[in-house]
Amino acid sequence: MRLWPFGSKFVRPVPPATVTLSAIGYVRNGVGKPRPRGWESVESTIELLPEHQAKLLNLDRYSHIIVTFYMDLAPGAAEKPEQMTLRSGNTYGILATRSQLRPNHLGVSAVPVLGVDGTMLRVRGLDAIDGSPILDIKPYLPEYDAHPGARIPNG
Repeated sequence: MRLWPFGSKFVRPVPPATVTLSAIGYVRNGVGKPRPRGWESVESTIELLPEHQAKLLNLDRYSHIIVTFYMDLAPGAAEKPEQMTLRSGNTYGILATRSQLRPNHLGVSAVPVLGVDGTMLRVRGLDAIDGSPILDIKPYLPEYDAHPGARIPNG
């Protein structure tokens, strides 16, 4: 499907300032409140809404997926920091952390797939609490998503 007629010059429309998204499913894992660490062994089930079941076809052929979710409790947090001091004692801008207190409260995690059954997708290490709305799921592709030379600060 073409968004503009073949051969015509593409002129980008003005991007929207506000974006509205809809949940495609919800996290189920028994974790009741946000926490900064300890997610690596948490097993979660992503319950997709029934209308999205066909979209899971062959997703279980991938070892890992990327899950985008909305941290729905974060907007109600009393603090809205621009910076955070981490356990290392170093201070970072909020966008240089994995804190849930982000401007748009989006979470993105690359996690291993444990199984798919109907509308249920089981994963491990998803750092989302029980009930978090799932916005999107993509297969993890090492040629795009792995960066062996990536670096992180020492503290």
